[in-house]
Amino acid sequence: MDFLRSLAQTIQGALLPLGGWGLFVAAALDSSFLSFAGGVDLWLVSQSALMPSRMPLFALAATAGSVAGCSALYFTIRKGEEAILERHRSQPRFARVRQYVEKYGAWSLFVISILPPPSPFKLCVATSGLLKLPYRKFVLALAVGRSIRYFGEGFLTVRYGQQAWELLGRFGPFLFAIALVALGVVLITRKLRGRASAAEG
Repeated sequence: MDFLRSLAQTIQGALLPLGGWGLFVAAALDSSFLSFAGGVDLWLVSQSALMPSRMPLFALAATAGSVAGCSALYFTIRKGEEAILERHRSQPRFARVRQYVEKYGAWSLFVISILPPPSPFKLCVATSGLLKLPYRKFVLALAVGRSIRYFGEGFLTVRYGQQAWELLGRFGPFLFAIALVALGVVLITRKLRGRASAAEG
């Protein structure tokens, strides 16, 4: 773990001067096999504060990088699914996340991709690979969720500057509530459709 932490710090230092391209690579690594201290969010906020006119580029780079990294993790997990299942089958957290993804499918990814840490984001992505969630739905849910998160952070940074982190902390629960409401709407719609189909049958 110490080696990975040291490696992440070295890579982060090398990528930071590269602007949007560095942010893209960092987001891809952070969403797949490495974790950066402070995460992509802090990087996005600091870059957007320094260069407000380029905020959309930074948010887009973070979103695209995250989707690319998650895709790499998704396909890696799908290839080694049996070994991973045997390794994590008995872990309670894995079981809970698996039930969550099985029940809500791509909507679970949409919700968790908006939420800030310590939400089990990578575990949810990995579980989607294990369960062979259709890749098109996987990418769409991630792209929309991450766009909401990163463009929202960028907007708050440009609008409020140094107060952005305080506002993110204040509005984090609000974003969580929005995600839950969206999920609730989907579940109700599904239930109503199911009843309608049963009535027609």
